[in-house]
Amino acid sequence: MHDVDTAHTDPCFHRGGPLATELTLHMPFSVSSVAIGLVLAGVLSIMSASHHDREEQTSADHGHAMHEMMFHLFHPAHMLFSAAATTAMFWRYDHRAVRAVLVGLAGAVIVCGISDIAIPTLSARILGKDFPEPWHICVWDHPGLVLPFAGIGILLGLIAAMGVGASTLFSHSLHVFTSTMASIFYLVGQYASTTAWIDDIGPVFLLIIVAVLIPCCVSDIAFPVLMSRPARARYLAEGHTH
Repeated sequence: MHDVDTAHTDPCFHRGGPLATELTLHMPFSVSSVAIGLVLAGVLSIMSASHHDREEQTSADHGHAMHEMMFHLFHPAHMLFSAAATTAMFWRYDHRAVRAVLVGLAGAVIVCGISDIAIPTLSARILGKDFPEPWHICVWDHPGLVLPFAGIGILLGLIAAMGVGASTLFSHSLHVFTSTMASIFYLVGQYASTTAWIDDIGPVFLLIIVAVLIPCCVSDIAFPVLMSRPARARYLAEGHTH
């Protein structure tokens, strides 16, 4: 089996180097996705509030339901792309199948939870929102909703790492976009009304960039490489030879 060099064909795979460099290379995808995601979320929020105001209904409850529904669409999709990218990155350097599956699953469940739930919740606290409700952990509350996506993502990651359409199947832009939308809808769903978060769109923009950029880079690159000694050695060697 020949290793496939995807460094120049897929932005998810870079040729080694410091993590700070990887964060810089991922920055354009993250910032662009967050900006587009906020516009889409804002349009949906305004449309939802306007519709229910016309019907003289309370838009807040419907808004929360809409945001929760959108989160439950994008969070599983994020898990799929995260599991695929993490598994493919690990398999590129280390061909131990069982470990690749475990690393892909852990990267999807843990890192996606941090990106989509933990950081948005902490961001809400930073913005002065105080919600007594417990965190909504999808993998615990709704395992049947997210684990199939993680499982298929792992399978696709193994296939992509063997050279089947890696440059299109695992576009980093799709990974970042799904992460962006999940993080946005989890955060804005914690506001008192459907559109109240728009008043804080500047700080929300910055906080969602953090929620997306660092976890995605860790999931795609740092985590799978750190989980394997051969991977660390080869990754560092690539950084010195290119």
